[in-house]
Amino acid sequence: MRLLMISALMLAAFATGCGTAETPASSQAGTPVAVSDDPIPVTDVMQVLGDWQVLSFDGYEPPVYVHPRPHAFASFAFEGGVGLRLECNWSGAAGQVADGRFNYPADAPPQGQTAMSCGPEKNKRDSAYFGFFRKNPTMEIRPDGRLLMRAGDSELLLARVEEVRIATLPTMDDISGPWRAESFMKMDNGGIRGIGLSGLAERVVIGDTGLALSGCAEATVTTRYTEDGRLERTGGADAAAIRKACGDLTGGFSMPGLSGTELADLLASSPTVYRSGKDRITLASADLVLDLTREPCVMLNQSDDHSRTWEEPC
Repeated sequence: MRLLMISALMLAAFATGCGTAETPASSQAGTPVAVSDDPIPVTDVMQVLGDWQVLSFDGYEPPVYVHPRPHAFASFAFEGGVGLRLECNWSGAAGQVADGRFNYPADAPPQGQTAMSCGPEKNKRDSAYFGFFRKNPTMEIRPDGRLLMRAGDSELLLARVEEVRIATLPTMDDISGPWRAESFMKMDNGGIRGIGLSGLAERVVIGDTGLALSGCAEATVTTRYTEDGRLERTGGADAAAIRKACGDLTGGFSMPGLSGTELADLLASSPTVYRSGKDRITLASADLVLDLTREPCVMLNQSDDHSRTWEEPC
């Protein structure tokens, strides 16, 4: 099976001098903001601490799927700075939140970023987004709880991750049935370790009242789908029962710090549901994240002389 390790550099190295939130759950961190009829200037980082989903930047609206960190985000850190992503690259900006602004220090060194190419238009948009935070943008919380930032003619609108998750929540009909597990991850200390699951034959089966692996349905977790999008465990198998019944169905793959047997912990712990793309959902509980898809598994193959490539089933 394919193992993949996503370097903590991508998610957390930008914390040096700029900062990111420490955990996926931090998207709900910070001081609750009272609802007001007028915008509230942001004077303390606790008002905005954690992850925010980009709703629009200069008229551009990125995908609003969350996973559980958004595709496009700004992540404000307690110690100062912000971690950033809009298209395919990651960066950040040093600075402090005070007096209704994100204050970028004049003597800050050049900020590092990843250098993946996603096409001229998207690369240009990435550069503009990263540069926006070096222009000391104003910050205010609107009456609807969203964060509005302005710098010159540029405008950035952000929403809390949980707001976006609830707004895009799939229905029970959307999630019912078998799902192919694509990857299994653990998110801790700002980094991610993950295992690709393209070789896992079993399917994760979601029913109106149950959650199980297809190869060991006798170890079904009895669940109900709550209004806030959780597969709440109400009875049935616990993690120990799933591990005992499913055996190597979940435990045949591992890496340092993450074992397939931990799938049982996720399935039995009332995971939160995210719509993470077309025909895709994500289940998350504590630091465990499971990506599921209805798309068929295909792999890219290549001839020995590298003259041709083709796709074939996994």
